Amino acid sequence: MFQVSGIPETLVRYCDDFVILLKRNGKLVLNQVRQMLGRLGLELHPDKTKIVHAEKGFDFLGMHFRLHPVRKKGSRLRKSCRIWPSDSSVSRIKQRVREVIGRRYSKALEDMITLLNPVLRGWNNYHKVRGTAPKRRCMLNAFVRERLRIFLKRKYSDQSRGNKRVPSNLPVRLELYQFG
Repeated sequence: MFQVSGIPETLVRYCDDFVILLKRNGKLVLNQVRQMLGRLGLELHPDKTKIVHAEKGFDFLGMHFRLHPVRKKGSRLRKSCRIWPSDSSVSRIKQRVREVIGRRYSKALEDMITLLNPVLRGWNNYHKVRGTAPKRRCMLNAFVRERLRIFLKRKYSDQSRGNKRVPSNLPVRLELYQFG
């Protein structure tokens, strides 16, 4: 249907979500897509539909895409696309970690790590693109360790901020899943 409509650029789609990559004429193509979908009895969601420049970036399926200049001297390529987990996706995994840990003070640290690992592994496997955002992954590792430290502090009413009970290598020894 997209090829028959005469829209001259690239369509990237996944189930009912799609992105159209254009060099120019964004509003014209948007109207063509509205007409094409209207013939099928479908319509674009007004909050999700927008025209953006690739240099400013956009979110698609939990990832953020942005066009960056290539810094390598002598490269024939001027710009390349960088990909990393979107801010909303990072905030969702943080909220999910908070929900899993919750106020389950009757659980042991080992049990808590057993509950957390599938959540962390699943998110990481979905967002795993080689070389993407190592700083974000380190930040998420630190966030999970901090939430576990807070959990232990509250569980044992520890005045030392939980640092006595969580040495730096304890989560690794207990096989806590690490991003990256």
